[in-house]
Amino acid sequence: MKLKNTELKNTGKKKRLVLQKTDIISLADKVYAELEEMIVTLQFKPGQMLSESELGEMLQVSRTPIGEALQRLAREGLVNILPRRGIVVTEINIADQLKLLEFRCVVSRFAAGSAARRSSDEERKQMQAIADQLLGAVKTRDGHALLQADKAFHDHFSTCVRNEFASRALDSLDSLSRRFWFVYHQSQDDAESGKLHANLALAISNGDSKAAERASDELFESLEKFVHQTLKR
Repeated sequence: MKLKNTELKNTGKKKRLVLQKTDIISLADKVYAELEEMIVTLQFKPGQMLSESELGEMLQVSRTPIGEALQRLAREGLVNILPRRGIVVTEINIADQLKLLEFRCVVSRFAAGSAARRSSDEERKQMQAIADQLLGAVKTRDGHALLQADKAFHDHFSTCVRNEFASRALDSLDSLSRRFWFVYHQSQDDAESGKLHANLALAISNGDSKAAERASDELFESLEKFVHQTLKR
């Protein structure tokens, strides 16, 4: 089912998805985006039990889009669906994060070069704007704005790759990485992460595949260092 311009409104304790006429994104995608954000930002905490009926009541949508969104979240490792028990938000495992980065580093390097070569002029302009957004968040030291800019970068990056298999792999790992960052990062980590993401975005916007691959390597070296430092805290 395709719906148009779905907006999320807060109506007291409940949130309501309001449908308008000009958006082609499905309601399940909108529900997914809302639930993913709530899990990544710990509004739904690791280990918390959820139910389709409660989520449907909270968002004021039927169980069908809720179920579709939860299946996608399960594929991405953010929830486990337990038969006859409900849905549980997955725990955060630091050792698993290192394994995730090991794989993601390889895929991202390939994707960075591909995005730089294959993105259109309009997509490169948008990537430039995202780089500015990242650097703006660093300058104002706004951690929430940085998280939003990071999400915008990864969503657009995935599109620019022009390889559905690489995009699918990147998409499935991004949420787990962002949640880990949200939980463990400290303010001094934001500036380095924002600048390294911006460097990658700028290399892609310039169509420089070699620079994009180098920027990807530098970003993941920093992320791996961050995870190792987290282990020592």
